[in-house]
Formats: sequence, structure tokens, C-alpha cells
Amino acid sequence: MDKDEVVGLLVELIRIPSFVTDEPGVDENNLVDFIEDWLEKNTKLKVERQGLPGGRFNLIAKQGEPETVFLGHTDTVQPSKDAPVNQLTGEIIKDEIWGRGATDMKSGVAALMSAANLARNANNYWIIFYADEEYDFLGMKSLVGEFGKLKPKRIISADGSDLAVGHGCRGLIELTCRIKGETGHPAKGTGKNAIWGAMAALSNLKKYLARFRHPIMGGTSFNLAYIHGGTELTMSMGSNNRLKEVGKAGNVVPDICEFTIDIRPAKPDLNADEVVKFLEKEFKDLGLGFELAERKHDLGAWYTDREELQSFSRIAKETVGKSNFADPRSTGYLDLQMLWEATERPTAFMFGGGIGSTAHKPDERIKISDLVKTRDFFLKVMEGLD
Repeated sequence: MDKDEVVGLLVELIRIPSFVTDEPGVDENNLVDFIEDWLEKNTKLKVERQGLPGGRFNLIAKQGEPETVFLGHTDTVQPSKDAPVNQLTGEIIKDEIWGRGATDMKSGVAALMSAANLARNANNYWIIFYADEEYDFLGMKSLVGEFGKLKPKRIISADGSDLAVGHGCRGLIELTCRIKGETGHPAKGTGKNAIWGAMAALSNLKKYLARFRHPIMGGTSFNLAYIHGGTELTMSMGSNNRLKEVGKAGNVVPDICEFTIDIRPAKPDLNADEVVKFLEKEFKDLGLGFELAERKHDLGAWYTDREELQSFSRIAKETVGKSNFADPRSTGYLDLQMLWEATERPTAFMFGGGIGSTAHKPDERIKISDLVKTRDFFLKVMEGLD
């Protein structure tokens, strides 16, 4: 099948910067404009915008009922400073397309767009191009807020790589907690040490989290990312509601402690509420006060059994020449999980052709042949929709 359209599309997409900074107007909007205009000219899809805070947008392209929802995010990370080529030109080198987003994930966006142009008789599907996946999930949170009551049969993300079918990811829980003890004199054995209490409770939490193990996803990981403690006597707080200064005298029992933990759940039934409930009991038993200072992330695990994906595995074999499943233990959190959870956990997977090891890196690239195979995979899926 002709490759010129999808190759040209990817080059055009790479040439439109869509990374995000704190500077006003540096975002995905120009790329959204291009995608909207192209879809209106080249497909039968009805294209609508969903407004986001800060003047940004998600783009929802519709054909009938959303029995199948395709996903592609429009933002990228910033270009690398030490890249061997200009990452915003879409340079073709030895049958590969180089540039920011070539793998993550403008190649997936281009493949979906080209497939939609060719699959003229496909029906009952939506393609959602959403913002802010690389930063704070603004686009996906807004999608869930407005479309969380949808009941699709399947969700398919083009955010995969290496021509493999991805079918799960561990979650992401990040909590900052503050512990209150009692000051005292260490020589006299008085007081309640907030730091020692925190370490004891976190040690027990680590043992508790080991129970949440999945036969495919592996174990739940646990990271103590930050800890700060001392005495309240000279304590001050920063503007971000974090401990800034504490007393540091060696002969005073510390009565305040703050820590941040990062947990990657391997099972969907582990969430932040479970962790907070466990810690509240631990610190109560220790006679220490507990305060949840921030619940930054409370994102669960996502997993679809391979048996549910056999028909798509066959399509991969037909269009790619092989059928591989990605190892869900090797990937970070994917915001597909939010929509999957909100829509009552339908069949879900991701697929893409970029070289996964180059994502976000100076040598980010995709083989042209793998880009075409990715497009053909999505085309075959769409042609089976009615």
C-alpha cells in the first residue's frame, strides 16, 4: 500500500512543535489546528474540540457510535539539546524518520490519520487526539470528566512501540505525608521520635505492598523519594506547603517529619485510599499524629488479558509479519488507564511502530517500513468496524 501519505504526514507533524513549557502559547495548539484541518479535508469524520484550561484543546473525531475509541496524544517532550539532527525538521536518514515525536507519539497520530482516510466504510469509532500526556494528564482528565460515562467495547491507543501489542501498565500513587511526634531529651528517653516512627511505619508499608503482586505485571514497587524531619521549635513552611526549615539540634528528639512516597501498583485494586488507611493505623498505633499533605497522584494499574486480544494479535501477524506482546513490567504509567477505569474496564491495548528505546532521546526515530506497518495495522482494525 502507498507509503507517501503517512510518511509525509509524520514529517509535517514533526515540523510543528508541540512541546509544552510555562511560557504562554508554547503548547500543542498549532498541531491540533493542523490535525483538525487535515481530517476535515481528507476523512468523513466529524471533528469537534473540547476546551481545556489555559486555552488548550482535545480533538474528538467521530464516526457513528464510540464502540471503538482510538487514542493519540498531541504533545511531546522538549527537543534534546545534544541531538545529532534538528529534531523539528523530520529528517529522513537511511529509510528512517528522525525527530521529536517520531516514536512518542506523532508516528501513532500519523498512522491513525492515514488509516482513517483509507478506511472509508468504517463506522462506530472515535479517534481522540488529546493534550498534555507528557506533563500532567490535563487532556485525559478532561476526557474522563466529560466522556467517562461512555461504554466502548474497546480502547486502542497508538502510543505503543516496537510493533508489539501492549496490554497493561502499573499504576502511579504519589503521596506526601506529615508526621507529628513529641519533642523530648534523648538522654532521658522522653518524647516520641517522628523520624523513627516514619521509618518504622514505612518499613511495614513496604511489607504490606508486597502482597499486591500480579502474575504478569510482577510486583508493586515502592520508593521513599524524600524525607525531612527535625523539631518544630524553628520550623518554617514553604509556599508549596512543604517543610522548609526545622530544628536540627542533636540533643532534641524530633517531633516533626515529612516524606514523599512513590508507589507503582501492579494490581488495579490497590489505590491511594488503601495506602492512607494503612498509614493512619500504623501511626495511630505508634501514638503519632498523621496528616496527608498532598495526594499528587492516585492512578491505578491497567491490565487486559491476552485472551481478549487474540483477534488483534492475528491482525498484527497479518500486517506486521509477527505478533508480539509487550512486557507490561517494562513500561511506566500510561494514562489510557484513566479512561479504561472510568468506562468500566473494556478490552484495551496499545500498538505502535517507533523504536521504543529512542523515545524522548536525541536519536528518536522510526523506520519508514514500521510506520507503514503501523498504519496498515490500524487500517485493518478500522476496516473490521461496522
